Parts: sequence; structure tokens; C-alpha cells
Amino acid sequence: METKQNVRLMDKPDLGACSELMLKVFSGEPWFDQWDSVQHVQQYLGEFMDNPVFLGFVIEQDGQILGACFGHTKSWYSGKEYYIQEYYIDTDLQGGGLGSALMHGIKEYLKSINIHCMVLLTEKDLPAEDFYRKHGFEVKKDIIFMANRF
Repeated sequence: METKQNVRLMDKPDLGACSELMLKVFSGEPWFDQWDSVQHVQQYLGEFMDNPVFLGFVIEQDGQILGACFGHTKSWYSGKEYYIQEYYIDTDLQGGGLGSALMHGIKEYLKSINIHCMVLLTEKDLPAEDFYRKHGFEVKKDIIFMANRF
């Protein structure tokens, strides 16, 4: 008998497993991120968790974390919004509906706390863009992303 996946709020003890999984996912295709170590990833993700308005989720099965979402809420004139900072599913399990199940669980939870908007940044023309479009995200034509490297 197959065990159902469970979407739940992230807890501080999840940080280690989430860090290892993020390193696995983003070190490979199509991202090829160059993290120094799992401790470096843990520091990065821990900074999100230290935010007083942090809100994170995991999807798990049999106690094993299969994917995660790190984000935070933000007050805005039209109500609170949820900003996704990192969203990932185990590379070996992508394409099987886990990402969609995680997204559905997040939306249900956000609706229950009266948040009706999610916002994120992702790289253009990679599979993640199609995934987010499939789940109702739209490209905002009137906003540009700017950076200043010095």
C-alpha cells in the first residue's frame, strides 16, 4: 500500500534535510548553482527561517522530505501577499505531480489565513517558468527586475 504525501508547515528541525535537498536539486541541470557546501545552503535557508514573517512548507512521505518552499508574508495595501523565495522538488521525483501537490497545499493554507496572492522570481525559459504558469502565475509586464553589481 502506497503512503500518501503530506504537505505541512516547515519546522526549524527540517532545515538540515531541506538544505541537503536544495543542494542536490540546484547543483544539477538546468541551474548548476555552485554552493560551497551544505552548510552554506543551510546558512542561506536559515536566514529565511529567521525572518519574523517566514512561512515555509514541506511535502513529505514516510517522514522523508521530498520538496520544500521557503517564503515570507508581506503586508500590502491590498492585503497580505506570500513571497516564494525558494521552491524545489527532489530531482529524482520531478514530473510526477509532487510540485503541484505542494503548490495546492500552500494555496489551501494561504486561503485559510486570508492570503490570496503569491509572488516569485524565476529564470526565464526554464522548466520552472512553465510550471508556475500552469499554476496560475503570470508575468507582470509593468515590472522589471533590476540589479546593481559593484
